[in-house]
Amino acid sequence: MSIHKFGTDIIALLYALVKAVQVYDLNNAVVQTAAKKIVYSLKTLLNIYSRVQLVRYMDYVFFNKQRLRFEIDGYASLQFIHDKLKTLGIKSLSFLPEIDKEEMIIFASLFKKKKEEFTNGYSSSRFKRILVEFSTEEDEVPDFLREGERIKRTYFKALKVTRNLMQNLWMNQPIDVKSSRRIIYNLIDSLTQDEFGLLTLTAIKNLDDYTYNHSLNVGILALALGQRIGLSKKSLAKLGSAGILHDIGKVALPRELIYKSERLTNEEWELLKKHSDYGIKEIVKARGLDETGLISMTIAYQHHWNYNGSGYPIHNKNESPILFSRIVRICDSYDAMTTPRMYQVVPYLPHFALRVMWKLRNVWFDPLLTKVFIQLLGLYPIGSCLELDNGEIALVIRQNQGYSDQPIVKIILDKDGKKVADKVIDLSMNSGIKVIKPIYAQKYGINPATYFM
Repeated sequence: MSIHKFGTDIIALLYALVKAVQVYDLNNAVVQTAAKKIVYSLKTLLNIYSRVQLVRYMDYVFFNKQRLRFEIDGYASLQFIHDKLKTLGIKSLSFLPEIDKEEMIIFASLFKKKKEEFTNGYSSSRFKRILVEFSTEEDEVPDFLREGERIKRTYFKALKVTRNLMQNLWMNQPIDVKSSRRIIYNLIDSLTQDEFGLLTLTAIKNLDDYTYNHSLNVGILALALGQRIGLSKKSLAKLGSAGILHDIGKVALPRELIYKSERLTNEEWELLKKHSDYGIKEIVKARGLDETGLISMTIAYQHHWNYNGSGYPIHNKNESPILFSRIVRICDSYDAMTTPRMYQVVPYLPHFALRVMWKLRNVWFDPLLTKVFIQLLGLYPIGSCLELDNGEIALVIRQNQGYSDQPIVKIILDKDGKKVADKVIDLSMNSGIKVIKPIYAQKYGINPATYFM
């Protein structure tokens, strides 16, 4: 069994015990059975590990240094435990050998209380085998989470590989397939450790490198959405590769068409739409006919098919796009809508792009995947610039799982329009501050990318 499965099992058992003590007397059979189950599992794990530890950092929960992903299966229990750790101000929770049922029940009965009652109760009860470390305002990033620079290197290495791949195809040069495969697995590892750390970098938009940035961003967004719905690592590797290659057919088109600054004529638009057909030939050149290549060809051909049977290339309306194509359809549309282009200098604000996509669920987009995608990004995605009701201007730097309208923000300008340094607010913990509306950062001379580099 994987460490991730161990962690989700412990979370589910702890959730069941806390819920039980909220409803039943501590001596009730339901409580006793729930406590017995989690103690048995903890003792089994403590034969393997010296301690079993849950750590909450930002919007993540880690089990023995392994991040527990918010997936459809087990979402409620992980969300509940995350929220309790957060509201009680708990940084880490450790279980030591010789943990027993009685101590576990007493702890669970405290765990259901409010912060002050919990803190006082924990201090007076003198737990010997359950250790709590409380958060402080100056908490450092855990050692195993100091991955920021590595994630940035992974992103920009992936961008370089994507650029080289497309340029070599444009110039009929040999393709380095090994580098492409290696970078996909590096991206998956980065997402597994710090999902939002990598998603943050997709907020970096480069007008000059649109084709390359867009291809990579679609691949990353597709990986994140695929991970959120529980795809295996092998499936994610295929999806990520296909996501990056979805627009590869554009290398068969004239560059002046791709980079034209004015709106396309009807004839030029019809020619551009042929990139879905051309993608098949280009992927054969890049990948051959291996399994990933075949999936990539399907996605390149189908990624403009709509959920209701419309879209291009023209096809039988009763023929549905495969799951991976429906994922890429969503990610491709979102990144295109929120990125400046030659003929779209002012893009959609991320918040409004998601609103448009939600309106088009069941028409263009798979409704369930659209819902999961919006839950993943939040109502105000990372990189969004917000006007707060206290007059301050803030930049979204992190999401809060379960509080999609209350992200973690960095204050950029105070109410007088003066720059602010090092002020970060978790809106879910500051009920007095509300978001008025998302705004264009350019209006205030703000470049969000500079805060993520």
